[in-house]
Amino acid sequence: MIGEWLPVLWASHLKKNVLKMAETNKPAFPQTPDGVTDWEKVFEDPDQGLISVIRTAQTSENLRACMMIVIRQLFTRDDDELQVAQLTRQLDDLLAQSGGAVPSDAAIAMLRQIKTQRQEMAQAYLADKKRKKRRKNRRSAAGSASTKNAIYLLFKNPKYFIGLGLVLTVLLIGVIAALVIGGTPTTENVDRTEHAAGQEPADPQKDIADMPKAKPSQQDMPLPAFTPTVRDTTAAPVAIVLRHVTLPRSLGKWKRGPTHVMPFIFITDERAVSDVCRQFPYILSILNVELSKAFQDIEVFDEQVLAGVARRVGPILNSRLEEPVITRILLAIPMDSRDHPPAKCALASDTFTKYLK
Repeated sequence: MIGEWLPVLWASHLKKNVLKMAETNKPAFPQTPDGVTDWEKVFEDPDQGLISVIRTAQTSENLRACMMIVIRQLFTRDDDELQVAQLTRQLDDLLAQSGGAVPSDAAIAMLRQIKTQRQEMAQAYLADKKRKKRRKNRRSAAGSASTKNAIYLLFKNPKYFIGLGLVLTVLLIGVIAALVIGGTPTTENVDRTEHAAGQEPADPQKDIADMPKAKPSQQDMPLPAFTPTVRDTTAAPVAIVLRHVTLPRSLGKWKRGPTHVMPFIFITDERAVSDVCRQFPYILSILNVELSKAFQDIEVFDEQVLAGVARRVGPILNSRLEEPVITRILLAIPMDSRDHPPAKCALASDTFTKYLK
């Protein structure tokens, strides 16, 4: 039957239109004189219109196949998927409610709704295009009127014309003066020229001998002998300084004394700084716990309490490291309020030498 071949023929027809559009760079649908798609002809043309094709569907299956081809050819953009899904669901509802009959009239009504939407979009596009054109023409006319008005005022009012003439005269005088001054040879230049003309030709060999000797390039210079550096035994030991830790004054009975301590962690090798600083949160936790225990019941502040805390914390931290690089911990009382570590955990600089020796 013809109806059974309709979806295939219609798909072939659409494919030919698409190929033709790609080859000729012409629109696949007929155009109006205004340059937009003639949707009335696309849908209602008695020979090639979409509605005329839908009318020929003999079964519900053929009708659905033809409608799906039409919908997918009309809604091809990436953001049209939602609308395609909505139309598909609407079409399936029509087929389910038809009771076995072919709902051609309902399908045609769907197509005419799509036609109305496309015509409204085309009219909105044309209206926006005309509005932009009128705005551009107004700007062009306003610019032309401003130019004409300026020229009219220039010639109507003599003071504007005289002022323009004065400005041009000053500019011309400046250009002439620059040319005259720049082209006049000075006495110094003349003396140099005469002196150069009266000199005898220089001896090339003498000039070469008088020239300073060029320094050898870095590639030709011998490399200094490498001598391994030996750590000065008198230098300050390698230590890590942490930010200030607050003493738990509220837990004890002592009222006078320092409020903060500055922890120093002495290590065997500078390369272990990063390993120790990675334990910074754990170090602060252990220090706070041990300080709270030590200062809970003391009557008077005593630096020996700090030393005892430091001795207990050292082995605990070494147990967290792969290698026991910590040799000693010092909980120092800041000597100066300006002594603040530059980071939470870093290698102690020369600023803190007074604490380390």
